[in-house]
Amino acid sequence: MDNREMFEQFKSWILEQKDSAYRIEVVNEDAIDYITPDAAAHVQFFHLEYEIVSFTIDSPKSEEPLFFLHFELQDMDHAKELFVQMIQSLKKAGENVKVKVLLSCTSGFTTSYFADRLNQAAETLSLDYSFSAVSYTDLFEAAQDQDVIMLAPQIGYLLKKAREVLSDKIVLQIPADVFATYNVTRAFDLIREQLAEREKKEEFIEDIHDPEWDSCIGIAAIVRRSGRYEIHFRGADKEAALDRSLVVKETLDLHDIEDVLDVMMIRYPQIKGLAIVAPGVVEDGRLTLPAAKINDLDLAEELTKRYKRRVVVLNDANAAALGYYANNRECGNLLAYYHPVGNAVGGAGIVIDGNLVIGRKDIAGECASYLKLLNFSEDRFDLARTPEGISELVAKIVLPMICTFGPDTLALYCDLLTDPDELKNYLSKYLDEKFIPEIVKMKSNLWEVFYGAGVMLYNVLHESLEYRKDLKQYTEA
Repeated sequence: MDNREMFEQFKSWILEQKDSAYRIEVVNEDAIDYITPDAAAHVQFFHLEYEIVSFTIDSPKSEEPLFFLHFELQDMDHAKELFVQMIQSLKKAGENVKVKVLLSCTSGFTTSYFADRLNQAAETLSLDYSFSAVSYTDLFEAAQDQDVIMLAPQIGYLLKKAREVLSDKIVLQIPADVFATYNVTRAFDLIREQLAEREKKEEFIEDIHDPEWDSCIGIAAIVRRSGRYEIHFRGADKEAALDRSLVVKETLDLHDIEDVLDVMMIRYPQIKGLAIVAPGVVEDGRLTLPAAKINDLDLAEELTKRYKRRVVVLNDANAAALGYYANNRECGNLLAYYHPVGNAVGGAGIVIDGNLVIGRKDIAGECASYLKLLNFSEDRFDLARTPEGISELVAKIVLPMICTFGPDTLALYCDLLTDPDELKNYLSKYLDEKFIPEIVKMKSNLWEVFYGAGVMLYNVLHESLEYRKDLKQYTEA
């Protein structure tokens, strides 16, 4: 079956997928919409050298796409599976597009009652609001997929800290008279006022083009955020940056990564090498990511064979360490520590004398390996939930590494730890101040990740860094 025949067959099949949950609207020969009261899914075909398909779900109630991916149409079963996933997301869109409001107090008890009252009133008034409540201990983890955070008066003194940590959210204190009387009308007014004033804040990631790089490269970074997987693509040619790409999905597997790269390789066949950055454990090009049910996948081999290009696979902490060091060489020996919200442990990247240290089987920086040896004042999962607990948790995790190789700089990416001095004060309980490295905050780890991956790939392409010699046989001359 040639490309055009597969396009016609797949198009006919998706037009047959009728359902009472949506209506189908044929926009033109290459565009079909699936529309519900809450959102719309768009299927777009692009007839390039190969057939490219784009799936997007958007909603007037959401500023960001709820679903987005594009792929080369080369396997009918795979294409049908992706379509089914898109339709499942479309049907759930009504749940996702509501403004999510999280209430919090000391225990979560009184705010739970207020949240129930607010949900009842929102349903009666047909408002697109959804309310829930948690204790302060669970606030920062639960807030990751929420839009508005409302603190009860009794924890109002924590408002400043909450706003620092949750800088991308609307965070406000419920006035005492509103909370005491469970005044739902006034609570709705407060939410409307804050939503009207909010200006969308987008994370701007600079292009990774470096004039010293003399090869065209592509980099895909996997990020897990708000219960979904994002695959960000950036590329750099000899003279300019390549177009950016983003795929958003609820699940992740090898096909999803290949779909992104297939499209980019069609658009930019001059790409000489690829770098894949991922959370989880990366060992010599093999990826283990339990949350995505990926176990010991030899990603480097799979992609090298598929694209006949050099491929490197990096852990996100190692890539961030390389990226930070490459742009801050005056920092000396570096310990870069990345600790996502809600995790009981983070990951570290180590640069000594300008070289990334990964150790035997990439074990360097895998802090989870020695957690059981550490003593904490309370359960480490509880410490990881609040700004008050995170200083102890991070200090005790990085302390063995500080004592092992004495870094000059500790670059930290940890949303819950807003003030580096808090970490320094905790470390001073165990170390004389002269041994404590300079502590700096990385404002965004994504740019460092992209740039660091580019640095490593560039060195592999120029053979100044040895990487998976067993795979060179599959690459083009």
